[in-house]
Amino acid sequence: MSGPLPAPHIQTAIRMGASQMCRLHGWAVLHEFGLPDRRRADIMALTPQGHLVCIEIKSGLPDFRADHKWPDYLPWCDQLYFAVNQDFPHTVLPDTAGLIVAATGRGADDRPTCVDCALIRPAPHIPLAPARRRSLTLRFAMQAAERLGRTEMPQLDQTLRTALRVE
Repeated sequence: MSGPLPAPHIQTAIRMGASQMCRLHGWAVLHEFGLPDRRRADIMALTPQGHLVCIEIKSGLPDFRADHKWPDYLPWCDQLYFAVNQDFPHTVLPDTAGLIVAATGRGADDRPTCVDCALIRPAPHIPLAPARRRSLTLRFAMQAAERLGRTEMPQLDQTLRTALRVE
């Protein structure tokens, strides 16, 4: 199967690359991080300095033009980045966000992959208020612990769901 990757595959490859880049910077990463306003950040990263970095993945220009919710993420992070692939026109992205570019393509097994990923433009750093930072850091820890618990003990998760249905 050759040719360009479909948008969902591009998004998957960008997510892989951006997550790996975050981890190389020593950042803890959560995908689909639930925010207090019920939105979900594509990627939320917690830096060793305690900063919260939101990464919004855009699979292409139509995805960016159709999605006007990205400014809603600004109150919930110290920095906001857009993560795009090498074909995305960088000039349409706002200066109020940083830029991460992932070189996407197909791997040896023809699956979507990210060959390389780099932070191209740093995002402006707008510090969160201390109370909001504490609340979001606690939310980050709780979501991470919940996911880890489900991974480590999937049978317990199923048992709990069954028990809650019975009561």
